[in-house]
Amino acid sequence: MNAYLINNKTTETSSNYTPIDYINKPIIIYYFINPFCHTCWNIEPILKKITMEYGAFCSIRPVIIHSPLIPQSNRFENNHTIHSLSSSEEYSIAIAIKAAALQGNKTGRDYLRNVQESLFLYNKSSVKTIIRQASEHTNIDVHEFENDLFSVSAKKAFQSDLELAQEMEVKQFPTFVFLSQHIEDYSMKVSGAHSYETYTFIIGKMLESEVMKKTSPSFDDFFKLYKRFHTEEIAFVFDIPIKEAENNLKKLQLRQKVKKIEQGQNSFWEVCNN
Repeated sequence: MNAYLINNKTTETSSNYTPIDYINKPIIIYYFINPFCHTCWNIEPILKKITMEYGAFCSIRPVIIHSPLIPQSNRFENNHTIHSLSSSEEYSIAIAIKAAALQGNKTGRDYLRNVQESLFLYNKSSVKTIIRQASEHTNIDVHEFENDLFSVSAKKAFQSDLELAQEMEVKQFPTFVFLSQHIEDYSMKVSGAHSYETYTFIIGKMLESEVMKKTSPSFDDFFKLYKRFHTEEIAFVFDIPIKEAENNLKKLQLRQKVKKIEQGQNSFWEVCNN
């Protein structure tokens, strides 16, 4: 595993699910991502589980990498990406993600995930459709977003992401950089995709104490944050067999809480707007 320190100067019931809102969470996780990378999409269930179980301790901040703009000598290791989009189309979507993030980290994360869903769940290839559909699925000020799409601020934010990637010597996506807000200049970088246990082990180490995970959330808690998902994601997040997850979702379907979407050979669940 490519994990190492950077500039280390120091050696129950769902009804109880109440997310803690720390003003300054102990850990910031910089998530370097190419939105068009299959590996970055496949790691989404891990991000969801970290958010559900450790969101009180960690703030996840995506850093958008559009690899065609990186100088050849600094290119990232190649991952399988969407090939139906040109470099200019990818750039337009990346700028849209940064425009959304100008309304806050949570809005930016939601918009990024909705872009990925348009690409990997709905198999959209039209840039205008992807940008529009993602904004429709995100709780966002659309008028402000449309203005920011063509603003200098969005372009500067995107450029800052590229500079941060070079500063932290990120050569592969996804890459996670865990930064402690309690210990000056203490961080850890993990390149590539790894197991959930790898990331939570690092979180525990950086907190320098036994991590008290939040009480396991309910499906309703999950649905408040995530509107589209696979059966396998539910099984993974809630540590239950896939068959049990499928049966639970079918029961919720009868109650019109969720509905199953068939998109070509792909199928997934979507939360109903009741």
